[in-house]
Amino acid sequence: MLIWILFFLPVSTMQAFTLAAMEAKCDSINYWFEETERLWAAREFESCKQAAKNYFQCANQDTKPEKAALIARRASRSALNLGRFEEALRNALLGLQWAEKSKDPNLLAFQYADIAVIYHDFEEFENGTRYGKEGLFKAQASDADTRHQAYILNSIAINFDDWGKPDSALHYHYKVLKLNPLPDSLDIQFTFNNIGNTLLKTHRLKEAEPFLWTSIRLAKKQDNYYNQSSSFTNLGQVYQQLGKHEDASRFFDSALVYAKLANSIEKLRDTYLDRSNFHKALGQYELALENQGMYQQLRDSIYQIDRLRMFSELEAQYQGKIKDQQIMEQEQEIIIQKANFNKIVLISSILLLTIIFLTIIHFLNQNRFKKQQLLLQKEKEIEIKEAYIHAALESQESERKRFAQDLHDGFGQLISALRLNISRLQHSSGQLESRMEVVEKSEGILAEMHKEIRNIAFNLMPATLIQFGLKEGIREFAQRLNQSGKISIEVSVFGMEERFGELQEISLYRVVQEWVNNTIKYASPQKISIQLTRHEDELSLIIEDDGKGFDPSILENASGNGWRNIQSRLQRINARWEVDSTIGRRGTTFIVDIPIKEFETEAGHRFLSTTGRP
Repeated sequence: MLIWILFFLPVSTMQAFTLAAMEAKCDSINYWFEETERLWAAREFESCKQAAKNYFQCANQDTKPEKAALIARRASRSALNLGRFEEALRNALLGLQWAEKSKDPNLLAFQYADIAVIYHDFEEFENGTRYGKEGLFKAQASDADTRHQAYILNSIAINFDDWGKPDSALHYHYKVLKLNPLPDSLDIQFTFNNIGNTLLKTHRLKEAEPFLWTSIRLAKKQDNYYNQSSSFTNLGQVYQQLGKHEDASRFFDSALVYAKLANSIEKLRDTYLDRSNFHKALGQYELALENQGMYQQLRDSIYQIDRLRMFSELEAQYQGKIKDQQIMEQEQEIIIQKANFNKIVLISSILLLTIIFLTIIHFLNQNRFKKQQLLLQKEKEIEIKEAYIHAALESQESERKRFAQDLHDGFGQLISALRLNISRLQHSSGQLESRMEVVEKSEGILAEMHKEIRNIAFNLMPATLIQFGLKEGIREFAQRLNQSGKISIEVSVFGMEERFGELQEISLYRVVQEWVNNTIKYASPQKISIQLTRHEDELSLIIEDDGKGFDPSILENASGNGWRNIQSRLQRINARWEVDSTIGRRGTTFIVDIPIKEFETEAGHRFLSTTGRP
């Protein structure tokens, strides 16, 4: 019976109903998009947050992820300006999901930076740093533009700064100024203020001041009240420490004016605290107490989230229900005018069954596809492991052949020469001068044999690396190459006072040795720079040369074992690496970052005395 009803149902009526429903849904979501943008521009944060909520109630799988991510960001920042941390974070994470759907590396980078800043504003610096670094890795891997990379670098730096790690903060701040191409100064105005703030905390006042004035000048061009407030606050602290209290007071007053214009509770809170500390330092206790009271009031308003949220959400739900009811009445009126209600129910039922059936088929196909992909991935992993094992075996066999050749060519000839000298000594006529000459030649041969033994031992496992560690081992390696007079190798080491584990030191030494030897062999450089820098949570190795550039993609399909050995050793210590080079351009940079937590530094750990490579 159902089939016959469908058969005689007018096609025009079915199409009219479907089209009307789609138009109503589309109109609703477009309306809430425009309404959210209008309320955000008007800085009506509470209403903006509710409009964004209504937008997502209308969203579906056809919603453009770029627009959805933008609306989630508006809702997140509205909640942040209202001092509602959990709500801000929840909307920021929702925006991250939509950004991932968009496949836009710049949008994804922006969203990671937003989450890191939210964690920073509520003093959860470890989570802020973690999200920032994860976003930076994805941005660099997906070729996000330098402007969005600058946003992520800034979010990492400010978390390190307020975490009490100024050196790491400056490291990431200065990375912004080294981006190529460098973003427009207006897009990175925050960087100048943040560098000035970090320099201020390390009492480098004269260095901080020009960065802060630059930040103020750039913020004024865009009427960025938030950044102007931050920069004037930092400038006030600089002049306070310089003893210029009148100027400092004027700057703190300016900071308060711009914080109010920015309409940010978080910025007002921090500004009142800085003003309170300033007046307290000058002995102006009445003003200090007044500002401290304002700070405490705003701070309490931020952290009394649960009670305030209950009333605001009830009000928002009430208003939302009223608007939703109006939309439903409009949609119902359109449906009644376009089609018969019974036919609509019938069509909806058939469509629902069809969707369920197609969903089941899609789910089964998706599971089958995932299993096939998993199988292919495992097969690829096995192939890679076999390739690494093959490379290791070939490397060991090559090492044995080289060792045998060294012994045969070097020691074989020296031993033969020594045997001839001894034979001459036995058959000499007995003259003392003749015997002394033979003895002196024999001593020279023994000295050459000793030198040959040292060279062979160095190639197998440098004694300096075993006894004194990675930095001394690399310096000795560079010194030996410099003795040839054909190349200049410079080694710079920072923060490497402690030894690392055997696996890490040997792996890094072999990586340096393999990379430098291949560079000399194929790139014909004049100079090579090796830099080792230890940070709080990672060790950075950078090797730069001025030789011929090449296409880094050829490394993935290289037939030799050199690059395979480098990859294998780096993977064993969980390192990340990057090769920057271009055909036709002089110079190549090889960057390796290794997490410090992977390093073994136990007091009882010692190197094994071996005669072969690890």
